[in-house]
Amino acid sequence: MIGYIIGKTGNTIDNKLLIKLPSGLGYLININPNDFYQQNDTIELFIYEARKEDKIDLYGFQTIKEREWMEKLLKVGGVGPKMAALIIYQLGSKRLLETINAKDTDELKQVKGLGAKTAKKIILELSNNITVDEMNILGIEKSKTISDFTETLSGLGYNRGLIVSTITAMKRDKVWDETNLKEMVKIGLKYMSRK
Repeated sequence: MIGYIIGKTGNTIDNKLLIKLPSGLGYLININPNDFYQQNDTIELFIYEARKEDKIDLYGFQTIKEREWMEKLLKVGGVGPKMAALIIYQLGSKRLLETINAKDTDELKQVKGLGAKTAKKIILELSNNITVDEMNILGIEKSKTISDFTETLSGLGYNRGLIVSTITAMKRDKVWDETNLKEMVKIGLKYMSRK
């Protein structure tokens, strides 16, 4: 399986970029249509290899995080490789994370060909799986209070996605207080009752 490529850019063939390797081989790779390359630019991409019975498609991403999002999106029923790549190419990994955390189906529906039903499904399935690293990307730094808050509300049956979006909202509204866990849980429960 191909996971990473570094080489020189060649022609675009059937909307795929030819990447020439020093060995003489060349691969046709789906890339972000918004990225522009000159002939013979050096390029490095993280690759997702999508296999079907009759063909193999390669999708190239600028970062490992984008490639990880490809795998996450493909776990959602009804999302194929072409649509998953299109979502990432259009939104990028950080904006996609923010969109899922905010449960913003309207933002997702801006992706060409992505309907409301699939957008809701993506948010429903992926908002519950936000990692600690992704919390940091969202500006939710890991702290003892956040860990305890998350543990407390998880213990009450709330899912991780809802907890993360609640912390985000509380910080945005400037009601978050690192020194008062008990009060944060009370306020957090009020925020959650509005959703």
